[in-house]
Order: sequence, then C-alpha cells, then structure tokens
Amino acid sequence: MISPLKGLSMREMIDDLCGDPLFQLNLAIWLAQSTPASFSVRPVFYESGFKIHSISPLLPLPPDIRLQARESQLDCQDVAKPELVLEAGNRSKLVIVECKRSSFGSSSSTASQARTLLLASGPIMPEVLAIGKRSSAQGMLCYLTRSDQVPFLENTLVELTQEIQRKNLSTGDNGCLGIRPDDTGILLIYSDEMKTLLNFQDISPTKVLDIEEETDPRPLYFIPYDPNIEQSSKEQALCRRMLYERFLGFILSRIGPANVPCEVTFSREEILMSATFGVYEIWDDSETKKSMRRLVRDFMDSVWKGLKNQQQKYLEYQSDRGWVFKLENQDIYEEMVNRISKFKPEDMDLSKEIRQLDLFEE
Repeated sequence: MISPLKGLSMREMIDDLCGDPLFQLNLAIWLAQSTPASFSVRPVFYESGFKIHSISPLLPLPPDIRLQARESQLDCQDVAKPELVLEAGNRSKLVIVECKRSSFGSSSSTASQARTLLLASGPIMPEVLAIGKRSSAQGMLCYLTRSDQVPFLENTLVELTQEIQRKNLSTGDNGCLGIRPDDTGILLIYSDEMKTLLNFQDISPTKVLDIEEETDPRPLYFIPYDPNIEQSSKEQALCRRMLYERFLGFILSRIGPANVPCEVTFSREEILMSATFGVYEIWDDSETKKSMRRLVRDFMDSVWKGLKNQQQKYLEYQSDRGWVFKLENQDIYEEMVNRISKFKPEDMDLSKEIRQLDLFEE
C-alpha cells in the first residue's frame, strides 16, 4: 500500500488528489469500465453507454480548418492531445475528456489548446479521429477538474466558444465535470445540461468512488505513471515507484511458479500491459509509450545490477525475446527468486531523467 504524502492526513491527501490530472484520468477510465455492483466504483460513463475509444490520441485539425483559423487570427494549435476520447451509440457520439488541475482564463496560454479541442469536438470530430465523415457523429468536449474550479472553467469555455463562433467556425457541445471528496468517497458534480448531454441517470452529485477510511486509491490506477502529465515532484516519484512495484510484482509472479530447468522471458510490452491492466494496448500517445518502454529498460538494468556477479549471467536481454531468466537448476532458481524478492524500487532514483533509447535499442 502506498503511504499518504508526508505531512498530510488521508482526507487531505484525497482532496489533493482530486486536483491531480493523473488521478482524474484514472478515475475517468474507471467510470467507463464494466464493474460488478459490489465494486467500489460507480461507472457512470459505462452506465450511460460510453466506452473508451482511445487514450491520449493526437487530434490534428483538417487543413481547411487550420487555414480558416489562421486567416481569422484565431489563436489555436494545429494539433492537440487530450487525455481521453469516449464513444457511444456505435460511435454516433464522441466525447473528448481533458483533465485539468485548475481553471484558466481565455487569454492564458492554455486557452490555445482549449480552442483546438473545441474545434476538434465540432462537426469535424469524426474526420479528426479518422472514423467517418464530418457531421456523421455528435462531438463534445468535457473538462474534468476539481469541483471548486468548475464555475471559472465554464465561464472560460463560454467565452472561447463565442470567440470561435464569431470566426464562423463550429464547436461541439462542451462543459465541465467536477470532483470532490466527502467522508466516504469521491463525488461527481455536474450541471443539468451536462446530465442531459452525457445521459447520466442521477441528479448531481453522484458518488462514483467509495474509499474506506485510511485507504489510498492510487493502487487502483490503470495508469500508475504518465511522464507527460503535470504533477509535483513528490507525486511523480510516488507514481513512478508504484509503476516499478508493478513491474517487480509481474516478474515475480512469472518466475515464482516456474518449473526448473527452464527459461522465463519478459518483453517490454508484456510488462507494460500487466502494469497498466491492459490499457497500454489502447494508449495512442507514441512518445509516452516510448518513455514507458525506457522506464522498463531502466528498471531491468537496476534489477540486473542488483544481482550478485555470479547471478548476472543468468539474466540477459535478447532482441527477439526480451529479458530472459535462465533457471538452469533449483539452486539458481532459489538464488534468483531470493535476490529479486529483496529488490526495492524505492531505492532507485525515482526523480532522474530517463535517457532516450537509441535507434538500435528501441
């Protein structure tokens, strides 16, 4: 179990997490999953017919929209990368979900990205996602943030939408979802308009996550660490440690029941699929996935260095297979399991910048 941030009570930590974009992203993913009725998450997106289309997709504006935006001097980007895209009704409805720690004004640098997402959520959204022609699906932009930031962010979206429409460009419907803790969990707050747009069944607020007393929700993360999400250095180190602990747990779960003599292999993809509960497969952000593969490489290098000299020859990397543990006899097996079991991810440098793999390593 991950311990709370130093100096904070569990309630204060949960309150702080509601402003963490990584927590918001993982919560949004859970809300789109089919879960048992007895589970701690109320999957309101799933109940409303939504499922995940993609995670961190790259959304490029079509050339004609880019040209029109430039000619009208609209301050927007050519491409944007939101946290999540949901789909419903055989892709007849598409929702961009963007997570934010706090609100921003219409004159801020963040507003440039928001204008791009507003444009992308309009009639061009099926074309942007390369799944259909313009206007063949209803698009929408939804910001997920702390509940106290919602009023300010809604005002900004109104201003940006009006600005775009004055340029004779179209946007999709848009609005905000807020989250905040109560004594027993996380509440989702939304307006009547958002309730209708997202087809939610209950009036606001709705409890979407039960949290037992002194229980940290972070072990439930689908994505325990994302190098591109803005977090404090302490939170990043904590999340990277959790990712490494999942790497270690997966490796031990495969080596532990091995029947020697044998070889046990691990590819980067296998390790990352296990660590993200399968989400890695639908993660569209290629640069982030490269960063995650570099983290696997750095972790496995640390595991290898943690072995005794005579043990290191029994762990090697093969380009066509991945990492190979050569368990030639019972003594080697027991020594390797014992040594790897004692490996502690918290002893690694959790804040260091991971070097890029070169072409041949990648």
